[in-house]
Amino acid sequence: MSLVKYGLIFLFTSILSFHYCNGERTKDRMYINFKATTLCFRRLNATHQTGCSSVRGGTKGVIHYCTKQDDLEFILRNGTAGPYVPLLPVDFLTRGLITVLKNSSKIAGLVLYMNNETITSFSHDLQCPNENFGVPNTCSKDERHGMWNPEGTGLIFEDMRFPIFYVDDVNEIQAAKDCFQKFNNFSFETQKDRPLCSVQLNSFMYGAKNTPTCIRRSNIVTNLNPMRVCDPLGDKNVWATLFPLSEYNNKTEEVKPILGQKYIIISARSDTASLFDRTSGAESPVTGVVTLLTTAKILKKMLPKNDGNYNTNILFILFNGETFDYIGSQRLVYDMEKGNFPVETENGTSIFLPVIKATDILLFVELSQLSRGDGTVYAHRYKVDQMNDNFTNLLVSNTRFPTIFEPSDGTLPPSSVQTFLKKYPNISTIVLTNHKGEYANRFYNSIFDNRNNINYKYYNTTDVPIDSLQKHLYQVANTVSKSVFQLITGKVWQDETDESEFLQLVNELLHCYLEDQNCKLHQAIGKQPQKIQDNTTLSLYVGIDGSPSDATTLMGFLLGWFTGDIVGNSTQNCTNFSKNYAFRFYNMSVSMDNLNTTKCFRMVMNFTEAVSPAFIIEDYDWSSNLYSSWTESTWGDISMRLFLKPTVAQESMTMAIGCISFIFSFVLVYLIKSRSHILFTAEQVQPIPVDC
Repeated sequence: MSLVKYGLIFLFTSILSFHYCNGERTKDRMYINFKATTLCFRRLNATHQTGCSSVRGGTKGVIHYCTKQDDLEFILRNGTAGPYVPLLPVDFLTRGLITVLKNSSKIAGLVLYMNNETITSFSHDLQCPNENFGVPNTCSKDERHGMWNPEGTGLIFEDMRFPIFYVDDVNEIQAAKDCFQKFNNFSFETQKDRPLCSVQLNSFMYGAKNTPTCIRRSNIVTNLNPMRVCDPLGDKNVWATLFPLSEYNNKTEEVKPILGQKYIIISARSDTASLFDRTSGAESPVTGVVTLLTTAKILKKMLPKNDGNYNTNILFILFNGETFDYIGSQRLVYDMEKGNFPVETENGTSIFLPVIKATDILLFVELSQLSRGDGTVYAHRYKVDQMNDNFTNLLVSNTRFPTIFEPSDGTLPPSSVQTFLKKYPNISTIVLTNHKGEYANRFYNSIFDNRNNINYKYYNTTDVPIDSLQKHLYQVANTVSKSVFQLITGKVWQDETDESEFLQLVNELLHCYLEDQNCKLHQAIGKQPQKIQDNTTLSLYVGIDGSPSDATTLMGFLLGWFTGDIVGNSTQNCTNFSKNYAFRFYNMSVSMDNLNTTKCFRMVMNFTEAVSPAFIIEDYDWSSNLYSSWTESTWGDISMRLFLKPTVAQESMTMAIGCISFIFSFVLVYLIKSRSHILFTAEQVQPIPVDC
């Protein structure tokens, strides 16, 4: 009976121990991991490296929470327990600050957080973006009014030499602040003599020096699994035409290219960037992209077919990678020169599509930053000619209050147009923007170029105010559409478009790019990204060369949907039609308000490479500065975590105890082994009987 009693006591004790012991790993008790972090990473070009990197294994430093400039200056002068990692308000980030921190041996890294102060400007692109790859003398640094982006610090293109993280979770920042207050924020003279709250920033970048060096290292075959240390920046350009480029025979499925056409290009850029691995891009490029897509939809309603046998077609293009020295437009010009647009050819001819050259461009209209501002849209004409002057007059005559179009002659803001004009100076071009001189956008290419920057509000009703962003972008798109219609047909568009329909279209497009990628439009085309959550936004960063990004794919299929034709009911056979580069067939919803009714759409839309020609030209001269040479470094684990750093004395004691234990264990093992015959009795082996 006593045995059963003791057994029950043991079982009860075991259950209690399992219940109260959580089995937490030692490292999880040592560290507090931060999840809502955004890092500054490394990019490279032909001459140098830019961005940030930690040391291999992570950079460690003592936390110092700062709310004002004096707090930072205090540790730079009086810090005794460095190296430090200051926690600074994000609006402290300036070129002057980075210069000071780079020259100080007391700084190991930097963590930025959002404070309650209103940020009036935050742009870390150049004051003259892409100045070395555009038309010369279109931006001046001599005077403030000569710069397009006067708020630009150029830090995106600066080599920081230490890791920088941005944390936007207030709870995580509060945890770091509490840790600092408890362990660090007193008796600074004796900081080195006590445990201190510290942080480890792990963002080691494998690429280094410049693009030629990292490409060479990536191509070295040292084992069966070579490691790439950098990849070319790139994605896909998107193009579509209003009218088919080829004649399609439904019976024989024969495709014949339509030759001899001229083209009006309506373009916008589709990418943005920031100092960190997160983008917003509300003003640039979203306003331009939304205006282009709306223009395509309106023109399809105005000109559903080429009934007048017009010799002019409309080519819509979304250029990717334009932030980094016009990657997308450079590649398109290169492909046009080689006879490889819109499809790659072997001898400059195609059996499916006409080969389009730069000389076939009748007019090039680019839609740039177009938020409302004061309602004025400026038509930048670098060189005034008969074509762009005529089109500008059409814009002015077709506009409606409160939007106003105004010409701006002799000016050329950073735009894809610059790539074409640099190679073909006689092309007739117009760039439409909301600024005549310097950018109205004070957050150009930054994480704060968000919906608040352009005063966007989603209206989930049919009532969209007259002074809203949606109304303004619709009027710009409608004016451009009417002017293009008049230029092609020679007639004035008489029927008014359904304003409420297109206002809701603009409203939903902005919602897709600024608030929720799982929106009705993306559901309608059936191309939503997999495994997405509601209320998440698309990344508009160009990324690295590979398959199209989610943003590029969605923009492309929306453009194809808006310019496509319904050719039948939605069946499995729709996607089984003969496929070639001239036509694509997809089952899509008839409208965003009728998602359950689908039809078979035929579209003239496709993707072309948006990777710099520098990476496909054999033995390219990297010093020529002819093409963009940007690459992105590869990296491993990214992490940021808090821990309590022991004092030097504690570290020394721990090391001493470990060494003593190590030596003692060797001595103990030796003694036990040398006296094993005394300590352990050898087993007596009984002889096996062999004689029975």
